[in-house]
Order: sequence, then structure tokens, then C-alpha cells
Amino acid sequence: MANPNAAIASNSDSAIQVENHETGSEVQYSVVLLRGTVPSENDAPMTIVNKNAPAGANEVKVLTDGKRFKALVELSEGKNAIQLKHGSAPATELVLTYKPQNNPHYVRLIWMTDQSGETDFAAPDDSVTQDYANRLRTAALLMQTFTAERMKDLGYGPRTFALEHDESGQVVVHTWKGDEDKQDYYAQADNNRWWQQVRRWINNEHPDRLAKNVVLAAYTRKDPRTGKMLGHTALGGANLGLFGSASVFCWPRDIQSAMDVFQDNAAVDATHVHDDSAFRGTIWALASTTIGATLHETGHAMGLPHCTDNMGIMTRGFDHFHRVFTFADPPSNQNKQTRKFSPEQEAYFSPVSASFLRWSPWFQLNAATTESSGRSRSRPSVEVDEEAQLVRIKSDSGIPWIGFHSKDRIETFREYGSHDAGADDHPKTIDLTFDQIQDMKPGTDIRRIVVVDSNGASRNVSLPQTAS
Repeated sequence: MANPNAAIASNSDSAIQVENHETGSEVQYSVVLLRGTVPSENDAPMTIVNKNAPAGANEVKVLTDGKRFKALVELSEGKNAIQLKHGSAPATELVLTYKPQNNPHYVRLIWMTDQSGETDFAAPDDSVTQDYANRLRTAALLMQTFTAERMKDLGYGPRTFALEHDESGQVVVHTWKGDEDKQDYYAQADNNRWWQQVRRWINNEHPDRLAKNVVLAAYTRKDPRTGKMLGHTALGGANLGLFGSASVFCWPRDIQSAMDVFQDNAAVDATHVHDDSAFRGTIWALASTTIGATLHETGHAMGLPHCTDNMGIMTRGFDHFHRVFTFADPPSNQNKQTRKFSPEQEAYFSPVSASFLRWSPWFQLNAATTESSGRSRSRPSVEVDEEAQLVRIKSDSGIPWIGFHSKDRIETFREYGSHDAGADDHPKTIDLTFDQIQDMKPGTDIRRIVVVDSNGASRNVSLPQTAS
């Protein structure tokens, strides 16, 4: 997808061009994706060095495709002077300041064992390192970066969710014991009670109303006798995204190895592990689908329904999560040769999803929102008047967004006023006739509307059958 807000690190035609970050700008997430071009297409190596890289950061891995490049760069808090060099072209310096969010709402990462406390995850053989915390931490950072970059591409700025950090700046991964044996969890999964039980466990044992919880079950296994998956799911809603850990063995262990993982066309041994790669049967595809699915279910926990955009994260677009970081699909069971894709074929949060996230409390980068402004925290009022065939919407803080839903997915949306929190151009009242609502997407039966106010408070209302 072309970036309407692309910024240039250097304006010289003979210099390296960074398309998606402007020197001197500030970001509020710790891993940036750099996209850009080099002056000429040749075999000279490209290097990117952050002179202020955090301790323990690996050498930056740069992917190139002709004159284009992509790279993930880890940032230290404060100023980061990033030098980009390609062949004999003049070096470009990109200066970015990383300022951690102080939004109290955050995503909490949890590695859940059964009551035994056993932390090992399923793996095809003993050569796989059992470093679950690094793999979950890296996946979360990739999801955070993906979200920021795609929100910015749609004009909402580099807006993303916060992760929990310790005093050293490391992303926290909690390792907590569940209160039941794995066999009990397996039985609950069979009867679709597992998600509800884990949510009760989280809310009772580890309550935090400011957290959206990403929980991976360490005890997911493939039954060698039947081939059936035990303790496997991907389900999200309310404050919980719950996932099996069957594919964690292929997740990158650190940020720089992500580029290698997303190009690894080694076959998945489905006799020992679960192949959830959308029939592509390779490591790169398995990592892409399952990290993408984790973001998909986290989206549900943020309040997002499914949408209709084939490349949207809230559809099967999550199969193509890797494409934001690469230039081509490596060979797989579905493409015997490397297959390049266009920017329009990269996964993203589609506009109907991104516009909702813009107003979510989990996407306000700083705490200086409702709490410090003294503005009303009450939810918007939505009244359905069947006699008048009218929906009346009111909010003292203003109404920036309304979504229009069919049975189980969002079909379209409307934005009102600017994208800025605290703006005075969001209407306080909106009246919509039943006919106007149905005309939002002709030929689609709109059954529900969701209203979000400028404080991020929401209310959803079902429409009567007479509205269709």
C-alpha cells in the first residue's frame, strides 16, 4: 500500500531515500520498520547501523529488492542516530527519538502452563531452543510495529498498543500456572469452555482492567496416536486472546532473525507438529499465519469484528502478515517458485478496522487523555425510535466514528470531524434514519451500529427488523 504521508530522510537523488520515517521525528514504539530506496540497483551490500542501539541488539538485517529495501531497527529510549550506507552512495543519517508510551492501557503477554508448571512447548525435535519468552516477546514487538506502520499508512499516525516493560526496558512475559491439569484443559477445549475458563482465571487471579491479555498455552500438543490437536485454539474477545502454542517453535527468537524466518522455505514436519500454514507447508508461512492470527485475535480483544477486506488482519489477510517485512513469498506448497507481491497485497488493518482503533483507549499513546482533561467519561447515548424510523445519537464529548454491522462483521463506517483527540469538530448529536443507515452499504442488511465518542467510550445498538 502506498503511504500518503511518506517522509524523506534525504532529498538528494544520489542518496538513500527513507520513505516512511522523517529524520528528527518521534516514535513511541521500540522497533521501527524502515522502507526506502537506494540510488542505483547494484550488488553492493547495504548496511544500517543504529549508533545508539540498545544493549544486546543484533546487527540489522537488511532485505533488498532491486532499488528497494526494508529493515527492522531496534531503538533505545531517547535519540537514535541511524546510519544507512549502500555501496559508494553518500551515507544517510536518520535521527529518530524513541519516547515510550505512558498510556496506562496495555497488552499483557502471558505464557500459561497447567498446574504442573511445565513451560516446554511442542517442537519437531530436540534441536529447537525452548526459549518461549523470547519468541513471544519478539512476536509481540513485530505485531506492535506492524500495527504502528499500517496505522500511519492510513493517515492515523504511528499509533499502536503499549506493551509492558521492566526496569531495563525489556518487554515483560509473565509465566503463570493455570489452576487445572492439562487433561482438564483439553476436555474444556473439546467442549468450547476453555476460553471462558481462562478468562475467569485471569480476571480472578490476575485482574487488571487496563490490560488486554494475550495468553499462550504451553501445554498444546499433537496426539501422536490420533493426530488430533490437544489444547489448540485461536479465540479472542472481551479482554482475552487465547492461543495454543503449537507453532511457537517456528517464531523468531529475536527481531533480526524475523527476516530470516519469514524467508525460510523449509518444510513443516506435520507428523510431529501442527501445520497451521494455510496449506503452504513451510516455516515462513507457518510463522506468518500464526503471528498474524495472534494479532487477529488480539484485535477481537480490542473490540474489532471481522471485516470484508481480503487483505485485512480481521479476515484471512493475517496469513500474509510477513509481507509487510519482506518483498516476496518464498517457495511453498502453493507456489513452487518465489512469488513477488505488490504493496497492495500486503496485510494491513483495513480502514474500517483502523478507524475504530484510532479511538480505542488502548491506542492513545499518552495518558494525557480523558483522565487529565476532565472531559466526560460517560458512554454515548443511542436511542432507536421505531415509530419515527430514526436513530438518535448524542455525546457531550463528540462523536468521531460510527460503524455499521451486518450479522457478524462490520460492513462500513463513517468518520466525523478530524482524527485529533480533543478536537471541537466532532458533532455532539447525529440523527440517522433507518433508510440512511441501510443506504450506508446498499444490498447489505445492516443489523447493528456501534458508536464511539472522542473519549473512546462506545455503545452498540441492534436495529429492529423493520429497519431493513
